[in-house]
Amino acid sequence: MTEKDQIIEKLSDKILLLTQESVIIKGENKKLNESLSAALDRTGLFIWEQHIPSGQLKILDQAFGSMCGFETNEIESTVSSWKNNLHPDDKEKVIAALEAHLAGITPYFHMIYRMKHKTGDDVWVSDRGRVIEFDDNNNPLRMTGTHIDITQEKLYELELAQYANLDPLTNLLNRKALQNNFKVYTNTSKYSGGGLFFIDLDDFKSINDIYGHKVGDKLLLHVTSNFEALAPTDALIARFGDDEFAIICKTTNKLALESLAQSILTTLAQPTEIEGIKISINLSIGICVFEKNDKNFATIYERADKAMYSVKRKGKNHYAFWDDYKES
Repeated sequence: MTEKDQIIEKLSDKILLLTQESVIIKGENKKLNESLSAALDRTGLFIWEQHIPSGQLKILDQAFGSMCGFETNEIESTVSSWKNNLHPDDKEKVIAALEAHLAGITPYFHMIYRMKHKTGDDVWVSDRGRVIEFDDNNNPLRMTGTHIDITQEKLYELELAQYANLDPLTNLLNRKALQNNFKVYTNTSKYSGGGLFFIDLDDFKSINDIYGHKVGDKLLLHVTSNFEALAPTDALIARFGDDEFAIICKTTNKLALESLAQSILTTLAQPTEIEGIKISINLSIGICVFEKNDKNFATIYERADKAMYSVKRKGKNHYAFWDDYKES
């Protein structure tokens, strides 16, 4: 065998060995991809890669848009399509966060936002990524990251927040939520004072004792529906306890507040039938008018409460203003 033949034989053996190694590596890579795909299926995690100059997006082992219910031929695999599918309320801040990272201002991109599902529903996404490759001029070339559908977790979180802020029977605001909403109102440019009604249902405990809690609960719902029908559309309505309610009206017009108080008293004095029983309800209402410079909820509430108890002392089923009570 000539020297040339020996070299060719060695090279052939090396090529064969490299080919065998390549087959093994490809097999291992396939197994790793299958394992990764199976793991991603269980977690709902999507791995994405963006080619920044072209705006092309690629999702590992998934069609782009599948999280939002789209088929491959229904949506382009581009950053432009992704931007167009962002929820209008989130779009500006999400794009700003992405551009800040691409400009090198932030070390990574991380946002929680909503996208629009094909059905019209919202899909909540937790998205994180960073640039992993730059060109010769140090411009970002490739970016990779993960996003995960957190819709169920977000809905649960929102449901818990709702329970924390709403009365479970009437679905009105609870006291804490009313205070928070009052604070938000006082910090708006439209804030110019208002009137706080503190309302107590006269002798409600006796109705509960005589007819039972089922009737009592239905009566509370009847009262709630009347408050919602009679109060201004921008009013804040809350239930504080068993028989205590509050309404914040965004007007300081005393005649308008008096008119509302009288309408509430007149309407609820009309008998209503609950579980075959005709019941009318009387109320004691205390009203505190507060001006633009009044922003202390506790003080305003305390004044309305004192005005309400002045009605109780004078025979119930009426209304009184804090100013009138203060001067009496």
